[in-house]
Amino acid sequence: MNKCCRHQPAAPPCGGIMEKLSIKTPDDFIALMGHSLGFWPDESLVCVILDDKRIGATLRVNLPVPGSDTKHFIEQVVHHVGTDRQATGVVFGIFTHEPWTPGELRPHEGVMEELTGRLSQQGVSVRDGWLIGESTFTNYLLMGADTSVSYPLDGVLSSELNAELVFRGSSIEASPGFRIPVLARPALNTEILRHCFRIEAMNPQAAITRARTLWNKMLDGGREPTDDEAAELIANLKFISVRDRLLADIPGIDDSMRDLLLGQTKQSPHWKRVERASEVLFQLYMRTDGTDAAPVLTGLGVIQWWEGHGSKAHECFQRALESDPEYRLAQLTDHLVREGILSDWATDKQTAYQPPHTRGPEIGGLGMA
Repeated sequence: MNKCCRHQPAAPPCGGIMEKLSIKTPDDFIALMGHSLGFWPDESLVCVILDDKRIGATLRVNLPVPGSDTKHFIEQVVHHVGTDRQATGVVFGIFTHEPWTPGELRPHEGVMEELTGRLSQQGVSVRDGWLIGESTFTNYLLMGADTSVSYPLDGVLSSELNAELVFRGSSIEASPGFRIPVLARPALNTEILRHCFRIEAMNPQAAITRARTLWNKMLDGGREPTDDEAAELIANLKFISVRDRLLADIPGIDDSMRDLLLGQTKQSPHWKRVERASEVLFQLYMRTDGTDAAPVLTGLGVIQWWEGHGSKAHECFQRALESDPEYRLAQLTDHLVREGILSDWATDKQTAYQPPHTRGPEIGGLGMA
């Protein structure tokens, strides 16, 4: 199945004047694709949505393999582009190792022609596109013409936009892999088991109240949990009713637990609090072992899905299922990811997650034809 990820660039605060980062060259656009996703895509179609000369969301979808359902692929892209009602255009990058010889059909030519036509019916035009290989990129729309030229990918690393985003703390990983700390701390199996016995002996509502108090203390603070706090939090996450309540508490907004877990509230999450939850879950994961890791990794995956990072969410869920193959929440949420279903938060520019390096400037002022 195609896995989607979608990232929204920062929107300016009301009444504020915001510095603009200009996109002047193809190198800038390709750099933006990598920084928006957080990794260098492989065998992927990446679409940057435009609203006139403003940059919208970035969408990544696995390229269709021979014999796959290209109709589903096209419907998926058209649907996700269409969620931005202000979209007037897209630029795309086809990241592939597939070779091309002049005189032959361009890679995925039939699919791209059909996709272009479908987008045009929605009033969305394809402004530009590139075929990006291992070491060069070429204008996809000019391939086969006398004016077609390939450029070295090294220019992307020296582009003005790439330098500015790196300066602001952004980076492009070699792959979408979710970085898990290598140096783990000793597992807390005995302490976790002790807290599980205590939780089982408590009134369910009292157990949830106690768990929320500790969880919110961690999310509202900045320190690392002690070993005993970590053991208690890990134990809490092993109980389904407690786990769901704690996950729903992460966004820091008052709404139904179901809508919070599915990322479909009208109010935007407090994303800094969500980032803090990821930090705490990482710290918990470093102290888990065996099946105890499944709820923690699933929580990390749910956050990645909320943020629109489908590939990273999938990896978290797969690692959770390696820890516990029967872990139901990981199975269900990974199914959403594999079907290309995004959280509502990730498809709305008013609620979508903004990485820290994009929260300052507005990206606009395209200098390209």
